[in-house]
Amino acid sequence: MRRALSPALLAALLVLAASERADAIGLLVPTDPGVGPLQLVSHRVEAKVVERGAVTTVTQEFQNNTDRQLEATYLFPLPKGAAIDEFALWMNGKRETGKVMERQQARAIYESIVRRARDPGLIEYVDSEMFEAKVFPIPPRGRQKVELKYSHVIDYEGGLARYVYPMKTDQRATQTLEDFTLTVRIESKAEIKNFYSPTHKMATSIRGKGAVASIEKGGFSLGDDLSLYWQVNDDDVGVSVLSYQEGDEPGYFMLLASPKDGFRNNEIIGKRVAFVIDTSGSMEGDKMVATKRALDQCLTKLGEDDLFSIVTFGGYAEAWKDKMVAASKANVEAARAHVRKIEALGGTNIDEALRLAFSTASGSDKAPLMVVFMTDGRPTVGDTDVQHLLQLAEKERTAKAARLFVLGVGDDLNAVLLDKMSSTNGGSALYLKGNAALEAEVAGFYEKISHPVLADLKLDISGVTTYGAHPRALGDLFKGQQLVVVGRYRNPGKARIKLSGSTPKGSRVFELDASFLGNSTEHAFIPRIWAQRQVGMLLDEIRVKGESPGLVAEVTQLATRFGIVTPYTSYLVLEPGMNVPPPVRRTTFEFDDVAIDGELRRPDAAPRAEAPAESRDGFGIFDGLFGGGDKGGGRGGGAPVTGATPPPPAPIKPADVEKAKKDARERLKSAEGESAVSAAKELGALKTSTTVDGRRAATTVQSALGRAFTFTSGFYVDEKCKPADKSLEVRAFSDAYFQVLKLRPDLKSALALGEQVKVSVGAGRTLVVSTAGPEKVDAGALATFLKK
Repeated sequence: MRRALSPALLAALLVLAASERADAIGLLVPTDPGVGPLQLVSHRVEAKVVERGAVTTVTQEFQNNTDRQLEATYLFPLPKGAAIDEFALWMNGKRETGKVMERQQARAIYESIVRRARDPGLIEYVDSEMFEAKVFPIPPRGRQKVELKYSHVIDYEGGLARYVYPMKTDQRATQTLEDFTLTVRIESKAEIKNFYSPTHKMATSIRGKGAVASIEKGGFSLGDDLSLYWQVNDDDVGVSVLSYQEGDEPGYFMLLASPKDGFRNNEIIGKRVAFVIDTSGSMEGDKMVATKRALDQCLTKLGEDDLFSIVTFGGYAEAWKDKMVAASKANVEAARAHVRKIEALGGTNIDEALRLAFSTASGSDKAPLMVVFMTDGRPTVGDTDVQHLLQLAEKERTAKAARLFVLGVGDDLNAVLLDKMSSTNGGSALYLKGNAALEAEVAGFYEKISHPVLADLKLDISGVTTYGAHPRALGDLFKGQQLVVVGRYRNPGKARIKLSGSTPKGSRVFELDASFLGNSTEHAFIPRIWAQRQVGMLLDEIRVKGESPGLVAEVTQLATRFGIVTPYTSYLVLEPGMNVPPPVRRTTFEFDDVAIDGELRRPDAAPRAEAPAESRDGFGIFDGLFGGGDKGGGRGGGAPVTGATPPPPAPIKPADVEKAKKDARERLKSAEGESAVSAAKELGALKTSTTVDGRRAATTVQSALGRAFTFTSGFYVDEKCKPADKSLEVRAFSDAYFQVLKLRPDLKSALALGEQVKVSVGAGRTLVVSTAGPEKVDAGALATFLKK
C-alpha cells in the first residue's frame, strides 16, 4: 500500500544546478548554440582484453527532440594513447567517416561546450584526446546511430590490471535512456583472480584464464566512470592492494583476496553444517513449501567430506539425529525424506533451537562449523529476552568455534536480534521476502558458503601503520568469493602483507610486498567505500546502544563529507534565487514503498519525464530525506520525448527536513517489524559495501584535493582558506577560468565542485571562482598567483 507523502516532502529538498548539462562522453552537440546536446537513448559497449591490449566497440543512439533538421559535432574523449580502429555513422543508408582532432582544436571545441553547458563536472575531460566527426543531417524527431571502435593498452599497477570506460554523462540520459549494456571479456595466459568493479555492480564470471564482466540495465545512470580490476597469477589465493592518499590526511587502502577458480575437491575444506529451520505456524503455506524445497537443494549440495544435522523448531525444538552424520548418499536421501514430512505448527522457540543445534555438533574441530538459522518470527516461547538469547548464541558459538548465519523471512521478526546473532558470531544475515523467490535465494546463499578454501582468516600488515579496517572479523574465504578489506593508513611506504588461514593440509600463509602510496589519487573510490562501511558500523551501534554525542558526531561528520544518506546528515536547503552548489547526479529511491526522485535541481529547471520503473533502486529507511522534483528535460535537443510539464515544486521548509530526519531516526531504532527489517538491510548494505553507492546526497561539505570544502554563503570554501589570505577572483567558464585549468590542472577536482568555489592554491593565497568575477585576468599576474 503506497502512502502519500506531504507536498513538502515531495518538493525539491536540495536545489542544485542541472538545467543544461552536456554528455561528457559520446557528445553529439548541435552547431546551433541555442540547442543543447542531443539526448542519449541507448549506449552499448563490447570490450575484449587480451593480456594488456584492449579493443572497445561503442554503439550509441541519440534522439533529436526538435522539429527541425540539425547539424552536430560528435565528440568522444579517448583513453590516453588510444587509436581509432573504426568509426561509422549512418545517414540515409550512407556510411560516413570521422577524424581525430588536433589537440589544441579539440580543447577549443570542448571548452566552448563546457561554457555553454555551464557544468563544472565536465572540466575533467579538458585536455583529453578527442575524436571528432561532423554529423549532418539529423532528421527532426529522428534518431542518429554512431559506432566507434578503439584500441589501447590498459593500465597495470601493483600486480593489478585495470580497464576503465568513461561514462560521466548527461543527467537527462538517466530519464529516457532505453538501455545500457557493457560486456568486458578477458583472456590471459595465467589464472585470473580478484576480478572486481568498485564502481558498479556487475555480473562476473571467471573460468581459469578467461573472465567476463557484464552489466545490462534500462534507464541506467551514466554518472560515474566504470573501473574493472583483475589480478593475473597462478597462486592458489591472489592478494593485491590499492591505496589512496591526498594532502595531509591519512590514506585509505583496499585489500583484495580471492582463491583460484580451479580448486579440486580435496582442496575444499570439509565442513559441518547445522540446518535450523523455523516450523512455527506462521511458516504455514507457500513459505513452508519454498523453505522445504530450498533445504532439499542445500542437502543435495553437501560434499562427501561434510557432516550435517537438521533441527526444526516451533513451540519446541526437535533434532532429526542426536549428532551430525556424514553426507553419504544414504544419509542425504534419508534427510530429504525427513524434510518432506516437516509441518508448520506452534510458536517460535529460538532459545531451545539454538541450544539443540549446537548440541548436535560433532566431528573434528578442524572442520568449520556453520549454523544456518532460518526464521520468520520473533521469540515467543521459552526465554524471549533478546540479551539472554544473544549471550546464549555467543557462548555456544565460542565453545564450538562456529559461524552463525541467519536467514530472516518476511517482516514480522526481531531484526536487531537476528543481526546481532550473526554479526557477533562470525556470520551474516540475509532478509528474504518469503514469496516465490525464497527457494532460489536460500539456495543461492548456501552456494556462497558451501565451499570454504581458507578458514579463520588473519591479516597482518607491517611497515605502515594501519587502522579502522573493515570488516573487523575476516571469517572464511570461499571458492568463487572475494574478500574486500578497506581501512586507513599513516606513514606511506613499503609494507609486508600476510594473509593466513587453515586448509585441509594445515595452516597456509600468503605474503605480498605492497606500496601504500603517498600523494596518490588514482583510486578515488576507496575513501567513499571505507566511509560507507564506517557509517554503517556507527549507525548499527546507535541502533543497538542508543544515541550518544560521540557516535552522532562521527556519523554526521563522515556522512556529510562523503554525501552518505543518513538520518543525521546536514543537507543543503536552498530557497529559490540563492546561489546553488554543483549538479549532483540523479538517483531514485524507495521510501516506505513510495517511489520518489532524488534528483537535485535549479529552481528554474524544466521538469522532466518520469524515470522508468525498472531504474528505481529501493534502498531503505533514510530515503524520506530526499524529495522529488525535477525529472528530466533541459532545452532544445535534450528535451524529453514524452511527459507533461507539471508545475515546479514548492520550496521545502527546514522544519520539514528536520521532521523527515527525526522520523528516519525513529525507524532506525525499531527492533521489530517492517521498519526494523528495512533498517537491517540498509545497514547491512553499508557495512559490507564493495562498490560506491551511486546515491549521492548533496551536503554542506564536499571533499576535493583531500580537503573538506564547506558550503558557506553560496561558495564551497576550502578548509585551508584563511580570512587573511590574498585572493584573486575569476569568472566561472571565462577565459581566465580555463587559463587556471591550463596552469593548475591539479585544481580540477576543486573547481568541479561548482560555479562558486574558494580554493587555497598555496600558503596565504585563495583563488575565488564566482559567477560575477572578471572574465579576463592579466596572464602574468595569474601565473604568479598560481605558482606552486
